[in-house]
Amino acid sequence: MKIYPRLVMSKVFISHRVMTLKDKIRKVLQFGKSLVGIKYRWWKGENNKTDFENMFYCNNLPSLSQLKKDGINCSGLINLMRLKVGLKIPESSSKYRGGTDFWYKYFRRNKSLKPFDYTKDYPLGTMFLRKYHSLKDQGHVAVLYQKDSKNPKKLLYGKIIHAYAFGEIEDELKGKPVGEVGITTLGYSHFYYTGKDE
Repeated sequence: MKIYPRLVMSKVFISHRVMTLKDKIRKVLQFGKSLVGIKYRWWKGENNKTDFENMFYCNNLPSLSQLKKDGINCSGLINLMRLKVGLKIPESSSKYRGGTDFWYKYFRRNKSLKPFDYTKDYPLGTMFLRKYHSLKDQGHVAVLYQKDSKNPKKLLYGKIIHAYAFGEIEDELKGKPVGEVGITTLGYSHFYYTGKDE
């Protein structure tokens, strides 16, 4: 898993005052929380032309009713959170602008990627990234939402906000729910038991 700097970094003006970084992070996390429960949608690849704008949300904030109808994927949630505080999704000639592979390449090119270290103390608003590999493993992005009140120095006990899948692409094609926007424990979300003694 790779991580990169905080989600929000530029100035945004509200009520004739400059928002502080702390204000922007609070605003973006509150906005993300307001989307909890929105259905998750798998990106089905470049052959599905309707996926792109209705999942990655690179250019504008849709209405809540539109989001509930269309659903969202993990990078789409991150893009909406950026747009909410006035940050644009960087322009690119990539046909996957705003997706997990786009963000990985963007931050790598800008030398902003750092290896994930669960022993470090990351600030709220830190975005975590797992690289895109294929349609089956589309990578993932999530944002550090809250530290554990009893164990604030134990990162894996903290909460992340993300749009995540609990079902497969095939399930979605059958009309079954496959995931949602939610707030989950970081350690639980990114580690799983394989059933093998390894």
